[in-house]
Amino acid sequence: MRSATRVDLEVERASRQSDVVAGYRILGSYGWGDDGAGHISARDPEHLDAFWLLRYGVAFRKATVADLVLVERDGRINEELSAAGHTINPAAFCIHAPIHDARPDVISVVHTHTGYGTPFAALTRTIRATSQEACAFHSDQAVFTGDELDVVDTTVGGRIAAALGAHRLLVLANHGLLTVGATVAQAVGFFIVAERAAEVEVKAGAAARVISDEAASIVYQSVGTPAAGEEVFGWLRRSRLDTEA
Repeated sequence: MRSATRVDLEVERASRQSDVVAGYRILGSYGWGDDGAGHISARDPEHLDAFWLLRYGVAFRKATVADLVLVERDGRINEELSAAGHTINPAAFCIHAPIHDARPDVISVVHTHTGYGTPFAALTRTIRATSQEACAFHSDQAVFTGDELDVVDTTVGGRIAAALGAHRLLVLANHGLLTVGATVAQAVGFFIVAERAAEVEVKAGAAARVISDEAASIVYQSVGTPAAGEEVFGWLRRSRLDTEA
């Protein structure tokens, strides 16, 4: 197998940057992040210990590639590849860095505060199989039950990463939802799917019918594949941003 060339790395970097900007804009199209809460990261294909984030102060709906900064493992911004003088949301580093460290398979992490994911998180449990969307997380989700809602150090982030384990979705108790993916498209696509599943839970409540583990497992084989997350992202990019995926 040939090693990645400089051109390969730059093409992949540009692709991830494009997707993470689209991800921020998609979140912004729902009104999420209007108060500055939330973040999407994308691991750099060359500097594997570093990841791209939106610089602090930029509205999600107005994100551009020029607004992205590369954050090193120690929290410093790589000024060779990023515009100098910018800052990031500290919580973004404290949450995302430990997850990227613990999960080399993860390219992207998504977390923001949403209309249904955040109230659902106050229930402090995983999403039940009450909808097709929920089946995308069948046996592929976990809960972080800590009281640290304002994540200001990587020690808490480490506990979040440990709670996530090998799963796709993490419910941060009293805080919101977090998803990860082997691509930015997967992480963003499944975040939206998780929000929809949380909406069903919040609206239907305890009376909602829960399908069997066997049925949920079968549906997972369709809606829970990596390709399914990619497809959702493509639809979101076309419908919410009016651009081609």
